[in-house]
Amino acid sequence: MNYPAPQFVAGLSGIVLLAGCAIMPEPITQVEQKTSLDADKQVIFAKQEPIVGPLSVYDAMARALKYNLNHRVKMMEHAVADGQSDLAKYSLLPDLIASAGYRGRDNYSASNSRNAITGAQQLQSSTSQDRSRKVYDFTFSWNVLDFGVSYFQAKQDANRVLVAEESRRKTAQLLMQDVRTAFWRMAGTQQLEGEIDKILGSARQALKDAQGIESERLAAPLAILQYQKDLLEIIRKLEELSETLRLAKTELASLLGVSPSQKFQLKLPENSALQAPEFSLAIDKMEEMALQLRPELREEIYNNRITTEETHKAMLRLLPGIEFKTGYNHDSNSYLLNNNWLELSGIISQNLMELISAPARFSQIDAQEKLGDTRRLSVYMAVLTQVHLSYQQFLVADQQYKRTMELDGINQKISKHITTDAENDAKTELERIRATTNALMSRLQTLEAYASIQSSLGRVYVSLGLDPLPVFIENYDINTLASSIEAVDKNWQAGRFPSATKPEADKLSAVDSSVVKKN
Repeated sequence: MNYPAPQFVAGLSGIVLLAGCAIMPEPITQVEQKTSLDADKQVIFAKQEPIVGPLSVYDAMARALKYNLNHRVKMMEHAVADGQSDLAKYSLLPDLIASAGYRGRDNYSASNSRNAITGAQQLQSSTSQDRSRKVYDFTFSWNVLDFGVSYFQAKQDANRVLVAEESRRKTAQLLMQDVRTAFWRMAGTQQLEGEIDKILGSARQALKDAQGIESERLAAPLAILQYQKDLLEIIRKLEELSETLRLAKTELASLLGVSPSQKFQLKLPENSALQAPEFSLAIDKMEEMALQLRPELREEIYNNRITTEETHKAMLRLLPGIEFKTGYNHDSNSYLLNNNWLELSGIISQNLMELISAPARFSQIDAQEKLGDTRRLSVYMAVLTQVHLSYQQFLVADQQYKRTMELDGINQKISKHITTDAENDAKTELERIRATTNALMSRLQTLEAYASIQSSLGRVYVSLGLDPLPVFIENYDINTLASSIEAVDKNWQAGRFPSATKPEADKLSAVDSSVVKKN
C-alpha cells in the first residue's frame, strides 16, 4: 500500500489552511433581504384568522392572546425550556459509546529488544502489529458523581420550565390589560370620528370665508384676524383629535398582531350611555388572592429552588467520583492471540481543586440564597402595594367618570342652546362652532374617562394575578376564545373569582401548544 509522502501531506495542509483564511464575510443582497422579509410577512400575517365584522373587546383580547408577537416569544421560550428539561433527563442515563475505524501506516511498527543488564541486543527487529487493521468497540460507562450532578441539574431545568411558564402568564395578563386600555381609547375616538369630520369641515369653511372677508376688507382688520385665530385654534384641536384616532388604532393593531395598515372597526355597546364596570371584593381577600396567584412571587419561589439545587450540586462535587466501565472490543491484528475481548474497570477519582474552591463556592451560593430571599420579600411587598394602589386608582377613576358624565351633560345642553340661538341669528357662526367643539371635547373626555376606568380595572386584575381564560376550552379559534374570555370577565365583575390556592395557567399552556404547533 502506497502512502503520501510527508511533503505532499504538508503541502495539502497548507492549501487547506490558505483556503480557510480566504473566507470573507458577504453582506446580504437586496434580493436576499426582500426574500427574507416576504417570508417573515407570511409567517406573521398569513396564518391568522381574517377579521370579519367589527371587533368586540373580547374578540380583540382573543386575537392578541393568539397572535401577539411578544406573547408568542414567551410561548416559544416556554417551549424551549420544556425541551431543555426533557434533554436533561437523558443525562441521567449511562454512556454507551460505539466506535469503529481503520488504522494503517506506511511501514511496520517494529522494535528491537536489549538486555537491561548487559545492554546487548537480544533479537532482531520484530513486529507484533499489522500495517493495516480494523478496530471497533462498544463501551458502557457510568459515573456515580456525574449521575448525581445530572440529577440535580435536571431538577433545576424542570424548575426553569415553571419559571418560563410564570413569565408567560405575566405577559398574557399584561397583554390583556394593554388591549383593554387601547380598545376603549380607540372606541372613544371612533364614536366621535364622524362628528369630528363634520365640525372640522364647518370650521375650515368658516376660516376660508373669513380669509375672503379680510382680503376684500369687508370687516375691521383686528376683529377678522381675531376671528381667524379662534377658528385656527379650533381646527388645530380637531386635527389633534383626528390624529388621536389614528394613533389609537395603530397601537391596538400592534397588540393584536395585525398589520397597522389593515382596516377594522370596533363593536361598541348598543346603549349610548356606557355603564361603568363594577368590582367588589374585600381588600384582605384581594391581598390573599394576589399572594397566591401572582406569577412574580411564584417565579421567585422557583428561582430559590434552583439555588437550593445548586447547593446540592456543590456538595456532591466534594465527593470522589466512582466510574464503572465495561466494553466489548475487536482488533483485526493477526498477531493477537485473541482478537475479541471484554474489558471491565472501576476507577475512583477526586478533583482536589474542588476541595480548594469549595469555601468560595459555598459562600457564593449562600449570597445567592440571601439575594433570592430578599428579592422574594421585595416582590411580596410590591404585590401588596400594587393591590392597594390599583384598587384605589379604580375607585378614583370611577368617581372621575361620574363627574365627567355630569359635566358632559351640562356642556351638551349649552351647545344645544347656542346652536338654537345661532339658527335664529342670535349667535355668530364662530360661537356655534366653538360651542359644538367644546361639546365634542366634553364628550371625548367622558369617553377617555371610561377608558381610564376600564384600564384601572385591568390593573386590578393584573395585581391579583388573574388569568383571562377558563380551565377547559373546546377549541382555540377566535370566537371560542372570545366567548371564554367574556365569560371569565363577567364572572370577575360579578365577584366570582377562581380559588386562591392554584393559578389557572393550564389553559394558557394549551393555547400556547396550539399556536406553536400551527406556526
